[in-house]
Amino acid sequence: MKTFFRAVLVVLIVLGCAVVFLSAAGWYVLHNPDRYLPQVVANLENKTGLQIQIEHLEVHLQPTLLVTAYGVQIKNPRPFPSGDFLNVPRLDANIEVVPLVHGRVEVRRVVLHHPVVDFISDPDGLWNFQNPSGSKEQPTRFSMGVIHDLQIRHGTMFGSNLIDPADTPGPVVLVLRNFSAQLREIDARKVAHGGSGQTVDGKLDADTARFGSVHTRELHTQLRITPKQLTFKGFGVKTHGGHASGDFAFNFGAKNTTFHTNLQVDGVGMPYLLAEFEQGPPKMTGMLQANFNLAGEVQHTSNPLVGIHGGGYFIIRNGELLSLNGNKKMAQMKRFRDPGAAALPPAAFSTFDGDMDLRDQRMYSDRIGVNFYGIVVDGHGSMSVVGGAMDYRGLATILKKQGFFTDLFASLFKGADIKKGRMTFPIRLEGTLTRPKFIVH
Repeated sequence: MKTFFRAVLVVLIVLGCAVVFLSAAGWYVLHNPDRYLPQVVANLENKTGLQIQIEHLEVHLQPTLLVTAYGVQIKNPRPFPSGDFLNVPRLDANIEVVPLVHGRVEVRRVVLHHPVVDFISDPDGLWNFQNPSGSKEQPTRFSMGVIHDLQIRHGTMFGSNLIDPADTPGPVVLVLRNFSAQLREIDARKVAHGGSGQTVDGKLDADTARFGSVHTRELHTQLRITPKQLTFKGFGVKTHGGHASGDFAFNFGAKNTTFHTNLQVDGVGMPYLLAEFEQGPPKMTGMLQANFNLAGEVQHTSNPLVGIHGGGYFIIRNGELLSLNGNKKMAQMKRFRDPGAAALPPAAFSTFDGDMDLRDQRMYSDRIGVNFYGIVVDGHGSMSVVGGAMDYRGLATILKKQGFFTDLFASLFKGADIKKGRMTFPIRLEGTLTRPKFIVH
């Protein structure tokens, strides 16, 4: 089963087998556990079918049995590229002594110091923490019990896919840096049997986090792990001068990993956000507030998030459509704005809001509203996510009632009309974000 639980299970097997073998060898191993290290590693590789390396072992008898492993590495199996699924410079495990005497390994605490975890999935649905040969665990007279407290300190995590059909490395989709996590009450017996009925809760904090092209910092979240799903529940992050919050879940139940999120964004700077997706000078300024529900499948292609889809609502305040400032029609419209906004650039706006339906790499809106400080545009249309190709239609209204000169100006615009002293005229926005075409009919 392709689950996050299996990754946890690999770590448990490494830990459990080391403890079991050392304990079975007798208490005298306390003085020289490295003497048995080759046999410990061979036992681990036999049970997991994976290539494992441990540089050094220490065993100390305290109120609990403290096992410290240095230089723990679990190698990627084929067809994955060379490297490690897991690299742990130091692993500490506190083992209860009394249950061990009765043949049961019960772990009070496991601490992984500065681990690097690299999750990779191939097009067949196999993960690099799984044994591709499917070898079964060997029986042992010792059984794994419960890990009461699993901690990760100052870790790094990567997530990526291999690209179909040649299994070449694809782009990294998920990155967590300097993260710490704590999981409680992990029943290793349930994990070993596919995790049926097992739910593990915990918490995670990370200095920085990246999903796709979006960079964030100061991530704080609760964790929930089930056999098929990893959920960042009630997360909060800072990004681009603002913050975001919500829930984010990865589902491992199908051949390809899927994700879904509900996301609330507030105070995010548009120039910095757009720079995550396109190079070049800023195309829009302002502060974003939004509510989104997004989902998709992490595909085995060079663009693994191409299928992202969903919808929501957004509003951008006190911004500017920078690429429209040189447009002659925008300059002509400026004379009809609120007097207090006369000094602002032609394409400055007080609010830009609308609905969003994201599908097939294009963002559709049934309604888009822009207030150019007294000139209100209501329209609809769409824009491509890549390249920013636009196709919008709408109706502009000058809110302030005008007189004779407005009537005369209206005659210059095809389709313009005067209703209750307010001029309206149809507009179109085409081209791209970089080279927009603003057309007044």
